[in-house]
Amino acid sequence: MPVSELELVLTERLEQHLAPLNFEKTPHLKQFRRACKGGYQCIVLSLAGQHPLEIEIFLGVRLDLVEELVYQFTMGLREYRPHSTTLLTPAKKVTEKAELRYELHQESDVEKVGNDIKEFMLTYGYDFLDQYNGVSALDQLYNANPEQKADYITNEYHRALRGVILAKLVQSQSWPELVQFYQRKLEKKGTPEVQLNKYLRLVEFLKNHSFN
Repeated sequence: MPVSELELVLTERLEQHLAPLNFEKTPHLKQFRRACKGGYQCIVLSLAGQHPLEIEIFLGVRLDLVEELVYQFTMGLREYRPHSTTLLTPAKKVTEKAELRYELHQESDVEKVGNDIKEFMLTYGYDFLDQYNGVSALDQLYNANPEQKADYITNEYHRALRGVILAKLVQSQSWPELVQFYQRKLEKKGTPEVQLNKYLRLVEFLKNHSFN
């Protein structure tokens, strides 16, 4: 069976489980989304190879207020703006397994792979999405220990941008110190001047902006 047909059959299999939980299929982005207050949760399918077709699952949360603002200060493409996520991480990080991939060799594998993904979501995935489905939880993830690497976040520049926005949203008393810390961190890492300037512009905007 062609890869495109295998993908379609798997997507339909997953939809049977996800649709009753209010996840809607977004085929052109290979993901399922569930609308939440001020954003959405998403389950993303990353596909690679042909024989077998390898599938990796990513879990994401979007807060519209954060993403609409942060995207003005990133280098992202305009058309991707409605689809950027405040948090996106591979399933293997959620389970702390070195590898967590699923393989489709033929159509008869679809039921097992679909059930395995369903089991992962029931055991880990939905709890993870709910855990970080809010401003306070994401602020803790980004900013509780800014001097340390944050679980599930790999891009330090994007961490700085989203971190200062989230801290401002929760009216953190340590916002000025966080701003300075992230600036020093970006400078130490040799962040390109154009990106550093965007960070500084964001900070200036936030100084004079109230989310209330």
